Amino acid sequence: MDKIVYQIEETREGGHYMAYCPELVITGFGDTADEARSALRSEISAYLEDCEELGILDDVLIDAGFYDDDEVWMSSLVTPPKEPRIEFL
Repeated sequence: MDKIVYQIEETREGGHYMAYCPELVITGFGDTADEARSALRSEISAYLEDCEELGILDDVLIDAGFYDDDEVWMSSLVTPPKEPRIEFL
């Protein structure tokens, strides 16, 4: 599976944390922000592995708003990092 870059939104409600991926509509929960992010990544990983086994991964990612830039699947909601600017003196 290629590298996939997606957005994570985090919230805290009471003593619990929630991490959410809006592109894939998947949520993870935990007692800390790190636990919630880890749970979210595990849920996303399992979902994408299932999609890959079914042969529908590319279609699912495209439908969710991802595009393939030949190196990674990038979410259209994530701003890609800028290329470093190199100057020769």
